[in-house]
Amino acid sequence: MKTMCGLLTAMLLLTSCLKSDDDSKSSLSNDTAIIAFSVGDMNKYTYSTSSTGETVATKTTVKGSDYVFSIDEDNHHIFNADSLPVGTDVKHVVCSVSSLNNGVVLIKSLASDSLFYFTASDSLDFSRPREFFVYASDGTGPKSYTVQLNVHQEEGEQFCWIQHANSEEIASLEAMKAVMLNKSIYVYGTKGGKTVGYKTMDGKTWTPLTEINDKDAYQNMVVMQDDAIYMIADGSLQKTTDGITWKVITNDVDVKRLIAASYTELYAYNDKNKIMFSFDKGETWIEDEWDEDFSWLPTEELAYVCVPLRMTAYADYILLAGISPAIGSVASVWRKIVEYDLQGLLEDKWVYMERTDDNLLGLPQLKNLILLAYDDGVLAFGEEDNKFSPIYQSRDNGITWKKNTRYRLPDQFKGNVASFAATTDGKEIWLVSGGTGEVWQGHLNRLAWEEQE
Repeated sequence: MKTMCGLLTAMLLLTSCLKSDDDSKSSLSNDTAIIAFSVGDMNKYTYSTSSTGETVATKTTVKGSDYVFSIDEDNHHIFNADSLPVGTDVKHVVCSVSSLNNGVVLIKSLASDSLFYFTASDSLDFSRPREFFVYASDGTGPKSYTVQLNVHQEEGEQFCWIQHANSEEIASLEAMKAVMLNKSIYVYGTKGGKTVGYKTMDGKTWTPLTEINDKDAYQNMVVMQDDAIYMIADGSLQKTTDGITWKVITNDVDVKRLIAASYTELYAYNDKNKIMFSFDKGETWIEDEWDEDFSWLPTEELAYVCVPLRMTAYADYILLAGISPAIGSVASVWRKIVEYDLQGLLEDKWVYMERTDDNLLGLPQLKNLILLAYDDGVLAFGEEDNKFSPIYQSRDNGITWKKNTRYRLPDQFKGNVASFAATTDGKEIWLVSGGTGEVWQGHLNRLAWEEQE
């Protein structure tokens, strides 16, 4: 404690001198606190293996000014809510500390109870939380603060899968489709000549839903966001908000298959495979517009996504894909912009995403196609050559599709290519399979961090 005693002696001498020089010009306070904390730039190390098997370290810089530190005065805790990147060297950190009323700041040693005068030029070890003390200018105190530098333990761009216990309910389904509604996962599929459904919020407990006599009804299912699940079953259009109670909208259905939904409209094929839309939740249907021969529209292995249009808050972007007999080896991909309050400024019809000689990155024709809106893009996968396809990603609203090795199905996934489904809430991706009953939950680390924050 010699270091601390010396510091306190110096503080008292300073106080005495100030008082004797001119009490009218110096005012010492008994109130102080740490009111600001920041860190300087830090080194970040990334390790890789060379072609010769040697470990290679790459050093980059993390800008300390990009990270804001919060001060919890109730608990005297100082921390960064936005964690530093994995690999940041926090053993050699230069920081800045400001105190109220010129309080004197000291820091406790990691090796003992000794206190040292804090200087902004010192490089400090923050691999463990550090304890700072602040004394008032009149020598009273101290107040102690715990300073913690949070560092991510995972790479933000890494995609991770977690396997839940297999579900006997999911295993019993012969074919299936999954959707999200109000934070719950709904899985419907064929079982015993009927459409059977289960729902869960955590992937662990599955609640049985009302059975539907039409075994193909699950293929006729779309979700109007934050509203209801819509389905055509036994010739009637129905909807549910909980999977238990179904309300018949009409028994006189003008359409034969539901294909998509925006936040306000439903879309379906009529008996001529032309797209119809309903703006009143299925009560009435009107023939929609498209820019090419409607025979190019996908009629098999259909999937869709609907997301808010990035350029405005007053429109949705729908992507519809599948297989069309009129198109060769690539999938038929169409998009529609649904505007709400733009007075016709955007083209409000179905547009074919044409493949050209300059665009060789079309979406392949996949069976059991799944589209997922994820991380400001669209992911697509399905069955290809009797096995699971790679996961393709489109970053340009469905124009081009590239294999992205960041996204891939779990290495241990033994799912049935004829009976699997996936859905997402934008943060977590849920993957299930009939036969095996596997239930997987996956996420991009960066998106999971955003959810936690």
